[in-house]
Amino acid sequence: MTRIIPALVLGMVEEASSSAHSEVSPFWQSDSEGIPEEGMYQLATELDVRDPDHLLDQLPPGYRIVYSIFMWEQSRAGEGFTTGVHNSGQALVHVAAASYAEVGMSEEAVALRRMLEQYAKTPLDHDRIEAEYNAVDNPYKDDWERIPHLVRHLCENADRYFYVEG
Repeated sequence: MTRIIPALVLGMVEEASSSAHSEVSPFWQSDSEGIPEEGMYQLATELDVRDPDHLLDQLPPGYRIVYSIFMWEQSRAGEGFTTGVHNSGQALVHVAAASYAEVGMSEEAVALRRMLEQYAKTPLDHDRIEAEYNAVDNPYKDDWERIPHLVRHLCENADRYFYVEG
């Protein structure tokens, strides 16, 4: 059997590849520096439809992983933990934590869960919320460690995450 990108998201993957300026589609096959990462962010945006859970429930796990993590990471980068959680919603951040665990980045998952627990107790105490995240021994604490590792893992395991039998 041939592995194919699900028809439900083929156009989204092509659009994300184009937006990331990838010379190949899907973007995760690109060997150009930065293209796969940009493609992941673009795909998350493409997957941000009216009812993303309904769509994501029909797809291989990589699409939920990309959606939850990269939507959260965009919010977190632009707004910090407190505002990022407020704008993203705790449910999305919980799914992002589960997604990090699913790809083997358990330390990031634990740090996010601790941060969410503190957010639930003291939603306006930015320092305590960030301190809970930072209290975990986490090799993925820094963006330049976390995101490239994640992108590399997803690209190297694309068959498992993004394809179905055709």
